[in-house]
Amino acid sequence: MLIGSMNFPGRSVLKEIHRIHSDGFDFVDLTLEPPAAWTPDGKEVGRLLGDLGLRAVGHTAYYLPIASPFPELRDTARDLFRRGLDCFADAGIELVNVHPDQRLPLHPIERVRARNAEAVAALAEDAAGRGIRLMVENLDRQFATAADLAPVLDGFDDLGFHLDIGHANLRLGLGEANRTRTLLEEFGDRLAHVHVSDNRGGTEDLHLPLGAGSIDWKGEIRHLKAAGYDGTVTLEVFSREREHLQTSRRLWLEWWREVKA
Repeated sequence: MLIGSMNFPGRSVLKEIHRIHSDGFDFVDLTLEPPAAWTPDGKEVGRLLGDLGLRAVGHTAYYLPIASPFPELRDTARDLFRRGLDCFADAGIELVNVHPDQRLPLHPIERVRARNAEAVAALAEDAAGRGIRLMVENLDRQFATAADLAPVLDGFDDLGFHLDIGHANLRLGLGEANRTRTLLEEFGDRLAHVHVSDNRGGTEDLHLPLGAGSIDWKGEIRHLKAAGYDGTVTLEVFSREREHLQTSRRLWLEWWREVKA
C-alpha cells in the first residue's frame, strides 16, 4: 500500500511536492486548479517527482461544468480538462480522476446521468489518447450511489472507480450505513484509487483528520481488504497543522495492519 497527500492549490506546486516528500509520503495526489496550481510546467513537475522518488496520481477540479446544459460551457470545460491532461501526461502521470457534474437544475436524474455518461466518455477518450486512465469519483449528493454511478462507469470500458470514503459517509438516511461496502460490491473490480478523510455525516465534507469524525475506519478498511485492494490511498485531510496529517497516516497504517479481511 502507498500512502499519499494532496498538494494545496494555493501554493506553488513544486514547493508542495517538496513538502509532501519531506513529510515521508509515498506519492503526490497532484491537483491542478487555480489559484496557484493551474497547469504548471508538466515536464518540470515530472523531473522533480523522479528526482525525489515520488509517484503521483492526478486530481482535477470538482467544479468543472463538464455536463452543463450550456454547450459553450461544456466545450470550455472539456478544453480546460484537456489542458490538465496535457500537463499530467508531460509529468508522466497515468491515472487521473474526474468528478461527475451535479449542477443540472430542473433536469430529471436520468438525464443528468446520461449527460454525465456522454461527457465522461469523451474525457476518457481524451485521456486514453495521452496514455492516461480516467477514474470516476463518487460524490455526496447525486452520484453518491451505485445506481447513479453505473451509467457513467459503463459508458467507457477502461474507466476506473475512485472511491472517496468520506463522501460515502455524507447525506445518509436514517439508519443507513456508510456507502463504501455497497459501492465496492458493485465496482470493486474497477477500484483504482482511494481518498480518506473524516466527517460527521450530514452535509459537510469537512476533511477532518482520521478519528475526528463518525466514520468506522476499521470497518471500512475491512471492506477494502475484502475487495482485495492494496493500492494507493490519499489522506485528503485539510489542516493548517501538519501533525494532523501525520497522525492520520500513523493511524491508517496501524488500523490496516490490525484489521483482517
